[in-house]
Amino acid sequence: MAFWSATTKTEPRRNFKFLLRVIDLPVWVVKGVNLPEINVGESEHKFLNHTFYFPGTVTFNEISFTVVDAIDNNVSQRIIKNFTNSGYNTPGNEADAGESLITKTNSVRALGDVTIEHLGADEDGQEGKVAFKLRNAWIKQLQFPQGLAYDSEDLSEISVTLRYDFFDFLGDGEAAIQGFGA
Repeated sequence: MAFWSATTKTEPRRNFKFLLRVIDLPVWVVKGVNLPEINVGESEHKFLNHTFYFPGTVTFNEISFTVVDAIDNNVSQRIIKNFTNSGYNTPGNEADAGESLITKTNSVRALGDVTIEHLGADEDGQEGKVAFKLRNAWIKQLQFPQGLAYDSEDLSEISVTLRYDFFDFLGDGEAAIQGFGA
C-alpha cells in the first residue's frame, strides 16, 4: 500500500503554505521568504600526518522576503516608516546629521517580532505547523523596483533583507525545542 493512501496522516509540508508576520504588513502581500539556515564554523588542528576538525561558532543566514507594494495598504510607506523608527532621518543640515543615528536597540524595537509560520495539514494549516521566531531582527537592506517600464505589467515589489542573532523554533503546538528558545 502506498504511503499516500495510508490511514495515518503523512502529508508533507508545502512551500506555498506559509505566513510571514512582520511589522504590521498584511500577510497576503508577502510573495516569498527564505527560512533560517544554520552554519557551524570549524577549526583545524594538524598533528603529525593527520588533520582534525572541531566545530566552531554558529552563525545564521540573512532572511529575505518580497512583498507586493499594495497601494490600499500603504506597504511602501509602512516599510519606510519602520526604517525611520530605527533611528534614520535624512539630515537637513550638519547639526541634524548627529541626530540621525541608527542603533540596534531602536532597529530591533521598530521591527518588532518577526515570525515565519510554515503551515501544516488540515484546512487551516495548524496541524503540524512549525514556526521560526527571529530574535533581535533588524532591516539590513531595502530594495525597491529597479526598473519601471511602460511595456511591463509586472506588480511592483519591494525586497527586504533582515539580519538577526538567532531564532526560536516552535514545533507542532509544543514548546520550543531545548537550545532553540526553550
